[in-house]
Amino acid sequence: FGSQLLRSATASSFLRGSSASMAPTKRPATTAAGPKTKKAKVAKGPSVAKQCKEISSAMKDAEGYPPVVVKMISENLAVCLGDYKEDRHEFQASIASMAEKMLASIKVSIEAKIKESEETLAKADTEKAAREAAVEETKKLAEDSTAACAAAKQEVTTTEAELKKAQEELKTAEKEQKAGDAQSVKDETKKGKLENTINAVFVPCKEGALEKAAITKGISELQKLGKELDFDTALLTSLPSALQKDPASRGTFDNVVVTNVEDELQKRLAKLKETLAEAAPAREERASKVATCAAAVEALKVKLESMEKASKDAVAAMKEADGKSKAAAKALK
Repeated sequence: FGSQLLRSATASSFLRGSSASMAPTKRPATTAAGPKTKKAKVAKGPSVAKQCKEISSAMKDAEGYPPVVVKMISENLAVCLGDYKEDRHEFQASIASMAEKMLASIKVSIEAKIKESEETLAKADTEKAAREAAVEETKKLAEDSTAACAAAKQEVTTTEAELKKAQEELKTAEKEQKAGDAQSVKDETKKGKLENTINAVFVPCKEGALEKAAITKGISELQKLGKELDFDTALLTSLPSALQKDPASRGTFDNVVVTNVEDELQKRLAKLKETLAEAAPAREERASKVATCAAAVEALKVKLESMEKASKDAVAAMKEADGKSKAAAKALK
């Protein structure tokens, strides 16, 4: 390249100094018909000067050439290309050859840049397609998350309504149980009191196992209970005299009184037991209903707690998905 540059510089100097005097000429050929006329140049299309100016402008983009070389070749293009190729001097041909190589390198460089731009554009298209796909994906995710959030909230609302209804049913069942069991509860209280009186008061008094003061107190309790159970008044009046005596000192009448009181106590106890037994199935049914309602309430409380957590998680997921969707849409712009 150095020797070529030196030759080109020499050619440039030579061309600038003697372009006019060195214009190639040919000796006229002598023939019988007379001297042969030199072939005339015919300009076709744009003028050579204008074309050379366009070439010089393009050569400014040449890479890898010193600016002085580019300038030298540009300045001598018109001198070199103004003649037909076969009429050019060796130095003109050298300048034309270098210009051709320089333009070829520019072409290669431009083609490389075009290829790079096309690859960049293709990559950009691919990235844009990926971003568009991300927008659609995150948009769909956001829509699904919004729908899931709405469904979760609806589940909470539905479960709250179910729980409220179950609680009302439980209250109703408890009221029915309380009303239905009221008489049985009273009968159970009477039964307990009667059994306690028989075992803790009447039997010890009958057997003479209590002190006199305790017997007197026991007789008072028996008379009070007898009145509540609607015992015969004469029987209750005769009871103190019979029980205050030792079992061995009691006469026939005393024993009859004691026996009659005992029979009445057992009859009342048996009647209470019978009444309670008859009421037992209904009581069990009411109790079962209350238990079922209570279990339903507890199950719905657990469900509601779960639904509230699911709703909270759905809201968080919706916000996250919405953020990703907005980010993807922003990245596409």
